[in-house]
Amino acid sequence: MLRISFYAVAAVAIFSAGLARGDDKSSGTDKQGKQCCHATITKVDAQKDSVTVKVCDKTGQEQEKTFQLSKDVDLRDSSGKTAKLSDFKVGDDIVLSQKDGKVTEIKENDEATITKVDTKAGTVTLKTKDKDGKDVEKVFHLEEDAEYLDSTGRIARLDIFRSGDEVLVIEGEGRIKGLKKSSDKSDSSTASKPSNDKKSTNK
Repeated sequence: MLRISFYAVAAVAIFSAGLARGDDKSSGTDKQGKQCCHATITKVDAQKDSVTVKVCDKTGQEQEKTFQLSKDVDLRDSSGKTAKLSDFKVGDDIVLSQKDGKVTEIKENDEATITKVDTKAGTVTLKTKDKDGKDVEKVFHLEEDAEYLDSTGRIARLDIFRSGDEVLVIEGEGRIKGLKKSSDKSDSSTASKPSNDKKSTNK
């Protein structure tokens, strides 16, 4: 059984198999036919037992999809503890696991930080927090068909990831199925901030 785990690392894993139609790069399928996808919640309907999420397609374009929850859906918060549907809010980053068109698991994303990328060994070391809130490091092996996404959701290569990067991860049995770089808000704000050095204009 594919188990979704997230860590205090800012990394995210994403896959080429489609979540519902087979064309979303942010999803992956395990041996039991379950598909996993990183998404952002846009609506939670407790009465209809459904959740609407925003995902990225292969070109990085955002799409909205609504999924029905299975009767025995497993809901988890970022620490892995059992949660209720009402605990999930609009804007939450989550990982969905679904089979036969219905969601079987929802887990809230937690963030982690890359401390080492070893392309030769095919491993990534992530800094995470344990149940007591203490920082711990763990080495994960990368699946051969793991997919990597940049902060915009476009397909990328492993070599874009560096030590210190914050990412979201989809992981199963100690192996990473995919990584997605977290969006760096500081970059966009810095880029859009005009240079206004009044001291340089001496009269």
